[in-house]
This record gives sequence, C-alpha cells and structure tokens, in this order.
Amino acid sequence: MDVSPPSSTIEGYVVHKTNNALRMSFQDGPGDPCAVGVQGAGDGKGKKLAILFGFANGGSGNHVLTWSDDTVLRIASKEREPTVLTLGDGSALATIERGDESTARMPDGSPLLHFGPDPVEDRTPDLFRMVVTGAEGGAVGTLDVIRKVPGWTLSRAVAGAADLAIWWDRAGQPLPVPILGTRLATVRPLTPVERDVLVCACVDLAIGLRPYIASMN
Repeated sequence: MDVSPPSSTIEGYVVHKTNNALRMSFQDGPGDPCAVGVQGAGDGKGKKLAILFGFANGGSGNHVLTWSDDTVLRIASKEREPTVLTLGDGSALATIERGDESTARMPDGSPLLHFGPDPVEDRTPDLFRMVVTGAEGGAVGTLDVIRKVPGWTLSRAVAGAADLAIWWDRAGQPLPVPILGTRLATVRPLTPVERDVLVCACVDLAIGLRPYIASMN
C-alpha cells in the first residue's frame, strides 16, 4: 500500500478564479500542484451564479478536489450537518462530524481521524491550529488554518503575498479571500485514505469555512 513520507508538509493556497470561485492549490514540494480544490464545482446553476456575482465567497456547497492523477473527490460542506466526502463515482469515502472537536469517520462509522485544539495555543490573530490524531489516539500531525499572511512561514509570505489575498474583478475592486489557506504537517506516514480525508478537510475548512474546533466559531 502506498503511503506518504514519514513526515511531510502539504500546504494549500487559496485564490479566486476569474469566475469568483475560490480555488485551492495544494503543494507537497516544488513543481506542479499535487491537487486542486474548487468552490462549488459540484453545485447547480443557481449556486454557481451566486458565486459568479460575489454572493458566495466561500461557505457551504459541493466542492471538488482533483488530484494530479485526475482522481476526483467531492466535499459536501453542510450547515449544521456532518461534512460528507465521496469519491468521483459517488461512493462513500468518509464523513466529518464537527463540534468543539471534530472526528472523521469511515463509511461503517468507525473513527479514522480526530481534530482537536492545539493544547498550547489554538488561535492567534494569524492562524488556527489543530492537532490531528489517529483512530487509536496516536499523533498524526498538526493542521493550521491560515488567517493572515504572517501565518505562513516568512519565506512563503514574502514569495507569495502578492497572490494570496485578492483577485481583482472587472470593476477594479478587491474581493478578499476569507481564509488564505492551510498547512498540514504530518509526523508519520499517512495511508491513502487518511491523505484523501485530510486534504478534503483542508478544502472544507478553507473553502467551505466549516469550524472544526470551538475557537473557530
């Protein structure tokens, strides 16, 4: 079974597409993105028009993640209901039950991953930070939700600040990005299912704007 490296970082950067939809580009190293998430790509015409006219700057909807090998995953970010993750063919991948802490569960209901607040500092002006643990309670890594440019490392902030915050529409007005992105840092290998669920969770957090810990409410 393929797994991720023993320790790795996957960063997702949010910008606006020209149709106003949020686009999240994931990098696990130099080169082309390893995956791309798009706001509302699985929504109907009405919701897509709301995005186009700037009435849906992130939030609930049917978002789509596409890996570089063209594997498609779907993220149904819902209000006051669990987030539902499915494969491109519609079969179940996982659900994420949100609350003061959150849990990703397999289709049979068994726990896969748990998202809890960082015990030292889970909220700063620049980011939210969660600790991710596995089904048996062992450490998987940390997940940061970046709120402002200083939440990135200095090198990333300097190199990419011009691209992170806004897309200029035809009237020349800035449309702000609610969340700048996510940073997942793992401390052990991930199974393919864990990796899929964690990157989908990043889309749910940054594009779906779903809170996973109490301090995000």
